[in-house]
Parts: sequence; C-alpha cells; structure tokens
Amino acid sequence: MRDILAAITGVIMAAYVLYRGFTTLVILPFTEPLFSPGGAYFLLLVLLAAGATVLSFIGRKGVSASLAAIVGIVALGSWGRDIFVAPVWTCSNFIWFVVPEVCFSLAGYFNWLVQRPRSVGSR
Repeated sequence: MRDILAAITGVIMAAYVLYRGFTTLVILPFTEPLFSPGGAYFLLLVLLAAGATVLSFIGRKGVSASLAAIVGIVALGSWGRDIFVAPVWTCSNFIWFVVPEVCFSLAGYFNWLVQRPRSVGSR
C-alpha cells in the first residue's frame, strides 16, 4: 500500500511540474514577458517544483518535502499579497494560481510521510 501511495504522490508532483512548466513556458509569454516580475515568479515555482520532484525520486525525501512546502507557502503568500492590492478579488485566481501549488505541496508532504524510514521498534 505504501508503494501505491508513493507512486500516486510522485505522479501528482510530476503532473504539477508539467502543468506549471507548460503554462509558464508556453502560455505566459503571450500575456507578459518571461523575465518580468510575474514571469520570474512562475519560473521560480517551476524550478522549485522540478527540484522537489527530482529529489523525491532520488531518495532525498526530506529536502523534497521542504521544497514542496516552500512552493505552497510562496503561492499562498503571493495570493495573499495580491488580494490586498487588487481592486476586485476573483475566485479564478485562487483556483488557477493557488490550488495546484497547494496540491503539489500536500503531495510532497505525503510522499515524505509515506516513504520516511520507520524505526525498528515500531509496528
């Protein structure tokens, strides 16, 4: 069961990297320059998520979970800052720019939780 859960969380993490990489590298240049502040933000998310995903597959689960948590915290912080400055809050911004990152962070945490080494005395 642990292997199945680890595989599911790994697939979720890889799917997020593909999704965010596609939206950043293919769709974002149509809306703003890739090296603008908004573009740099999404590039940072892609790099952090790719690093977390690669580390989760090579056995550095703790570091991977930490990077995944940073992705979620950065997305929530950016969204929180944006709703205070934006004249109108839209639910679509939350759905497209926060929910995927939080799901990625949860997948990274559960990947670490499922695959962490157990002590000899525990059952």
